[in-house]
Amino acid sequence: MQESTLPIVKPESHRAFATLALGWLLLAGCESGPQKHNIPPTVVITKGPSGTIATDSAVFAWAGKDLDGTVTGFWYALDDSAAKNWTEDTVLTIRKLSLGQHEFHIQAVDDSGARSSSAYRTFWVDFDSLVLPRGTDTTLEIATWNIENFPKLDDSTVNRVRALMARLDLDIYALQEIADTLAFHRLLSGLTGYAGLYSRDDYGSFYQKTGVVYKTSVVTLTGVRQLFWGNDSVTRPPLEMTVTASYNGKTFDFRLIVLHLKAGGSSSDQALRRATCRLLKDYIDQALAQGPELDFVVAGDWNDLLEDPPQWNIFQRFLDDSTNYRFLTMSLAGNTRYGSYIYTGLLIDHIMVTTDALAEYLGGITQTLRLDDEVSRYEAVVSDHRPVMSTFPVFRGLK
Repeated sequence: MQESTLPIVKPESHRAFATLALGWLLLAGCESGPQKHNIPPTVVITKGPSGTIATDSAVFAWAGKDLDGTVTGFWYALDDSAAKNWTEDTVLTIRKLSLGQHEFHIQAVDDSGARSSSAYRTFWVDFDSLVLPRGTDTTLEIATWNIENFPKLDDSTVNRVRALMARLDLDIYALQEIADTLAFHRLLSGLTGYAGLYSRDDYGSFYQKTGVVYKTSVVTLTGVRQLFWGNDSVTRPPLEMTVTASYNGKTFDFRLIVLHLKAGGSSSDQALRRATCRLLKDYIDQALAQGPELDFVVAGDWNDLLEDPPQWNIFQRFLDDSTNYRFLTMSLAGNTRYGSYIYTGLLIDHIMVTTDALAEYLGGITQTLRLDDEVSRYEAVVSDHRPVMSTFPVFRGLK
């Protein structure tokens, strides 16, 4: 029988193997030793809007920092938390912002490709770039606007009406159907350069006040009061005030009356509208008899048609006295394109002046502002009425 034998390892070979194994261990230890850990960069927004802005552009600035390397650039986005736009700048202007809430996001990127956490800034744009401005430096603009049970859709309406007023840039808004006075105060609180007031009439749990919003740099109001208070034939006492409109040394003084006549098509509704018109004409006639060159502007929702036949036209007493009264909206009457009540295409919102004011109106224009053509969901959010505006070129010839 052949005996098995074990291999014999010489001492020299054993020492060589041990040395080689130790080298492998040392090499492995070097390769798998403590790894350098990258610290992600950071970023902070140093400039940008917050709260509400009345413009369609915003400037943002930011600063990035990397403790163990360098910042190579930034990813940013608007209204999207996943930043997708690359820039190496630290200042950015975003233009043509839409009306409503926006959120700007920015992330820094370091030289290893690591991103920082997002910095963000939330803000609200009270500016509708789709609406054309109508105010100018050479004219006084007066618009009558039924804003339908304001606010029709809570703060969505407040924000939209505020944005429209700021963008239209008119001098005087004569308003009807202010149903919530707290909402009206919220409207004014964010409307830079304007002030306002509303009537005192109250009908219990539901009421529709008249009011005025005016540009404080141009218009001063005094002597505010309501007419025919307590008269049962007047459903809403007209709101009267003296207006002094001044710009660059030129002044136009007049009395403004804001009214909202009884709605409805029944004979009793028409009788109430006719009674208020009779009282109003008698009142203005007496005022005109007391002093020359006294100008009146009557703006409001009259809830009736200028083109009705004389036998039931509620305006007939004014129309028959063309020596003293003129409806600036007469040229628009009967044309559905210029209708102020959107659902019917009828013009029921009017501006009337006494003839002394025609000198200030010379070269002016009256138009229905078809905001529903410019503003999405206008009827759902703002009103079923369009504003009707007259411009008085009283500030021409500026120095």
